[in-house]
Amino acid sequence: MLSLFISLSAVTVSILSFYFSIKSWRESNRPIVVTRVGTHVGGNISTALDLIIENTGNRPAKNVKLSVDAEEMKVVMVAKEGDLLRIAIEGCFSEKTFIPILENGRKVSNSFGIFTVEKGKSTWKPNSILHVNLSYEDLDGRKYTHKIPILIADDAGFAGTSWSEAK
Repeated sequence: MLSLFISLSAVTVSILSFYFSIKSWRESNRPIVVTRVGTHVGGNISTALDLIIENTGNRPAKNVKLSVDAEEMKVVMVAKEGDLLRIAIEGCFSEKTFIPILENGRKVSNSFGIFTVEKGKSTWKPNSILHVNLSYEDLDGRKYTHKIPILIADDAGFAGTSWSEAK
């Protein structure tokens, strides 16, 4: 009886070990896709921004898609309806827009408006937070979704200021 109990315990431990090994492998060998706002080029008059999507995991991601709450976007956006930059930004979150394959270690970007000291020329309210819904799949069809807060600001300095590069 004791030997049967020990054998069943060993089989149970083996099965659990196998399960956790597979689970650990899947968690460490998967795409990890993130999005953020980056500075395309900045100066003392205006700063051009990019929306950057990157796969920091070690497997490709497919069907990468972004969406935002339309009401939240209206609160943080200054550009008027019909503005070309606004149309380009709204295209990032369109139902039809997606990235079919994003290789591991790769990043893609899209223009994401500007800040300027000229009144009425900015696309965004500075230092606003926009919550982006990010969804994607791995090559085996497992689906991942994340809600990522992005700071709409110049990323050259984490507190909003930085020195320009030496000439």
